[in-house]
Amino acid sequence: MKKLKKLSSVLVLSMGLALLSGCGKANSEKKLDKMIDKYSAYCTLGDYKGIEYNAVSTEITDDLINQQVDSLLSQHSTTNSKTSGTAKMGDTVNIDFIGRVDGEEFEGGNSNGAGYDLTLGSGTFIDDFEDQIVGHKVGDVFDVEATFPDDYSPNPDLAGVDAVFEVTLNSIKETVYPEYTDEFVASYTDASSIEEYEQQIRDNLTESYKTSDASTNKSTIITAVIDNSTINEYPTQDMEKLIDSTVSDVEKYAQNYNTDLATYVSVYYGFSDEEAFREYVSEMVENYMKEKIVICAIAKEEKITVSNDEIKAKKQELMKNSGITDEDDLNEMYSEEDIIFYALEEKVTDFLLENAEPASATDAE
Repeated sequence: MKKLKKLSSVLVLSMGLALLSGCGKANSEKKLDKMIDKYSAYCTLGDYKGIEYNAVSTEITDDLINQQVDSLLSQHSTTNSKTSGTAKMGDTVNIDFIGRVDGEEFEGGNSNGAGYDLTLGSGTFIDDFEDQIVGHKVGDVFDVEATFPDDYSPNPDLAGVDAVFEVTLNSIKETVYPEYTDEFVASYTDASSIEEYEQQIRDNLTESYKTSDASTNKSTIITAVIDNSTINEYPTQDMEKLIDSTVSDVEKYAQNYNTDLATYVSVYYGFSDEEAFREYVSEMVENYMKEKIVICAIAKEEKITVSNDEIKAKKQELMKNSGITDEDDLNEMYSEEDIIFYALEEKVTDFLLENAEPASATDAE
């Protein structure tokens, strides 16, 4: 399958839209208690404290900082066309070409003098084409011999066919980067010097990786806790509702592209048909429900709760992450119980992390 990251975001949104939106006017505390009591009853907890795990702790290296610096320089770089020089692998060149099979031009094989930018080694053109440009000088006109792949779909008539391309190397693209100085940094960042800018990068990376490392570690631990637990049964009605809602939401995306669901999930997500897509959604929903059940069971066992202030903070976090400025829009995306659960989930996984045991260096190896 492919492009599942994009699909996952659709499913997460659907979960927020679908799960238990009708909860009446009970206050947050009652909804929390009701949710914990309901879902905790579906499982028998195994070991969940003292879980040993290989902790992720990212070191902020000079290479990471240099990547950020290079990114800034790249944003303000310029491109020149060199009218001299020899093409080498990795260069972006501008070429014209005329393709022929048995001496006859074929449709789509002529650039018609428009020029085509090609990065050598990118694999954009058919096999061996780009390799044969390497070593030629700007202004050279030369032949490139290549064979179309057997599964060449753009033009099945050319599949497996040998062709000769008359290629003209027009120019070589050269990227010119600005000089990395205090003046450059002051012009394009809110720092006044290289030293200050790189310290800002280090501080930001430290905070960012602290959050992402903790998220990775918590994910590792909760996975182990779920594996240790026994799910006695599932809330099948809730799950079917969520599966149907998710499939329906993706079908609406398909309609926006004037296509049917089967075509949409095949083109955008790589599923063979609707049934394969629904099976994937069902698997995601089951995994989501496992986590919700176990989180609620631990909360009940450890008497973990969330306050109104923590729920409000979670709302603000969701709004920030979703780019939402109006709370009414948030309420259309997530039910109150969803938000309560997300706040509870964060608190329970924090508890699990605090009570877990990072493996020793020898064990981690």
